[in-house]
Amino acid sequence: MLTQNLPEYWENLYQTGKDAWELGKVSPILTEFFKHPSCPKKGRVLVPGAGRGFDAAAWAERGHDTVAVDFAQTAFDTLTSVASKHPKLSALKIDLFEMNPKSTEPFDIVWEYGCFSAIHPGRRDEYFEVWEKMLSPGGIVIAAFFPMIRGTSLGGPPHPTSEGELMARLDGVFDITERIVPKKSMPDRVGKEEIWLLKKA
Repeated sequence: MLTQNLPEYWENLYQTGKDAWELGKVSPILTEFFKHPSCPKKGRVLVPGAGRGFDAAAWAERGHDTVAVDFAQTAFDTLTSVASKHPKLSALKIDLFEMNPKSTEPFDIVWEYGCFSAIHPGRRDEYFEVWEKMLSPGGIVIAAFFPMIRGTSLGGPPHPTSEGELMARLDGVFDITERIVPKKSMPDRVGKEEIWLLKKA
């Protein structure tokens, strides 16, 4: 039985055209965030669960050395093609939970959008541990959490989260330095996402 923990699960979705999470372009909230005063002007970027790499390419085009990670073959094939056109972008095929400081140099920035809601909820604390060990001292996580529950139930996939869950899981692991409500969300995501800036506690 295929589970979210296996690349074959995601490859099947790509092959059957059920990759609705792929926007086919840079995420509007990332384009908006690039203009925000809190957006880092420099730093090495990790994009876990990068999919076809539109957001990763945007970071690279902005001048950041960027590593896009995915383990689904279709996603990685596209990532490799995209990376060939961007000198500052590289693609890494690996299970993100197997990442460690020996697999690549540390990062100053983690851009999270969609990966948190795609992995099995039981592995969320483990995912935070990946962020923690892959960040350099003083590094930050820029996490666009979606979908966020606000008073109503919202089923997955993707798996929803809530302010309460995030506060509890992040406590003692990451400090929340800023929360930003995007103004340019995709129409079906308006009011369901926020960008949180996180630093190691």
